[in-house]
Amino acid sequence: MGTMRLRAAATLVAAVTVGALAAAVAPTASAAPAANGGDPVYLVHGYNDSGDSDCSSLWGNAIDYFGSKGIDRSSIHTVGYYAEDSNCDVDLGDADVNTRIKDVAAALANHIYDTNTRTGQSVDIVAHSMGGLVTRVALLGSAMGWEGFPAAKLKVGDVVTLSTPHQGIIDKSKYDSAQWDSMVPGSKFLEVLHAPENGLDQSWAQGIDWSFVGSDEDKTASGDSGIDKDRPAQHKYRYLSDAKHDLAHTNMRTLAPGDGDYNLRYWNASEGTPHDTTNGWAPLETAFNALERGDA
Repeated sequence: MGTMRLRAAATLVAAVTVGALAAAVAPTASAAPAANGGDPVYLVHGYNDSGDSDCSSLWGNAIDYFGSKGIDRSSIHTVGYYAEDSNCDVDLGDADVNTRIKDVAAALANHIYDTNTRTGQSVDIVAHSMGGLVTRVALLGSAMGWEGFPAAKLKVGDVVTLSTPHQGIIDKSKYDSAQWDSMVPGSKFLEVLHAPENGLDQSWAQGIDWSFVGSDEDKTASGDSGIDKDRPAQHKYRYLSDAKHDLAHTNMRTLAPGDGDYNLRYWNASEGTPHDTTNGWAPLETAFNALERGDA
């Protein structure tokens, strides 16, 4: 099984206040409030059997869309963890597909703690596919004081997972690796993740606004798995079959507004019942609005 050798984290540019003054504003006018409260946003990619994810390509649409909504590029941090990952703002080490998800999560947790939490700065996280599991374990392991993790709860305001296999992947034998095997339903990894004491309704997860986004057209992580059906989270968004859009697994991190409305079912924990709409947000719009809502 592969190991991760953590590299010294480069100092990141401090998050800056987002939003510019409108043209011809009086000198005494105040600047527009920063999107998502001005918190840094980490973008965490998913499984890649070739281990050579290009962060600028994977997250290009998200970076462009979030920027158009007022999040400054300097406060967006794409995360790489495979040895051959490229063009990533944060380099966690040299993992491969046989590196345990838990080890990748520990590397992410230590980076966020050293760079942000230790100075009192809160961050937001948007993760795709396995990246959502990495994120979930980073927060869980830190709060629980697991070996190799920071011995403190991370300061994270919002977590949005896009097509994360919270309940496992569909094609159990598509790849042969430790990471893929961990995402097979019934694995020891998922068993631990869903142990009662590790649920999102427990104290370790409090103070974080959780939003799970899934798609019924996803052939990697089912709609049930993407929203972690029948388990708690503050907000859940399920894209129903839609002839107008290709809501496949990878597209859930690329689709932005501009090509019509979406067939969407959504839940808020405070209401308890789902709502259906044919005028739903695009996936990246859902992600951004989840970040904004958590800072309202």
